[in-house]
Amino acid sequence: MPFLKVGSRRRLLCIASVTLSLAAPMCFAQVGVTSAPSQNQPAPSVPSAPSTPAGPKPSDLLHPALSQVSQAIVSLNISRWKAPGEVRGATQQNVDSIQRDLNGTLPGLLSTADAAPSSVSAVFPVYRNIDALYDVLLRVSETAMLAAPQNEANSITDALSKLESARSELGNSILNAATNNEAEVVRLRASIQQAAAVQPAPPPKTTVVNDGPAATPSTTKRKKKPATTTPASSQPTGAAPQQQ
Repeated sequence: MPFLKVGSRRRLLCIASVTLSLAAPMCFAQVGVTSAPSQNQPAPSVPSAPSTPAGPKPSDLLHPALSQVSQAIVSLNISRWKAPGEVRGATQQNVDSIQRDLNGTLPGLLSTADAAPSSVSAVFPVYRNIDALYDVLLRVSETAMLAAPQNEANSITDALSKLESARSELGNSILNAATNNEAEVVRLRASIQQAAAVQPAPPPKTTVVNDGPAATPSTTKRKKKPATTTPASSQPTGAAPQQQ
């Protein structure tokens, strides 16, 4: 029966955290590029990055396995197991914990993850829950193999194997989503750098000094001088005086 190694779990945690940390600053950078353009200068066009393909819904990956787990634990008759009372009591507590998780906690997590199957932050809580559920079911299975009837032990073992396969598929889906998100971040960063490189320089500013209204030229007219006339003498010039 395959088990998910501790190194793989740590690698999945690291990829999820790195993807979330890279995506956040790029959102703010993209907002700065797509700000409203000025009236005189059009904003440069930013190439649109292809959308990240949506992965399978976590509920589709987990529903068959979770149904088998629920049927297996319901069919258990722990009170008839050949084990000490404290062992049967601890096993019953584990079974009750599994039922509470299947009926209470897990449905809400699946609903959130199904709404955004490509979001690592939305799907990863489901993976952590399934990982914890597997550990509890593993303890029940180990006890059943020693103390339970053969049919009950086989039922728990089959359900455990089915849950392990579903958990691996969910982990691969999260890895694919993280890889796609990282690739999208790289594309967005390249688009922003390209837009910044082709953005034209702003035109030089022109300073206008307003000195008030322009002075109007003077249009005063000069008065004409009247013409001077010489009065005629009473005696014509050059006339000889009369002789006596």
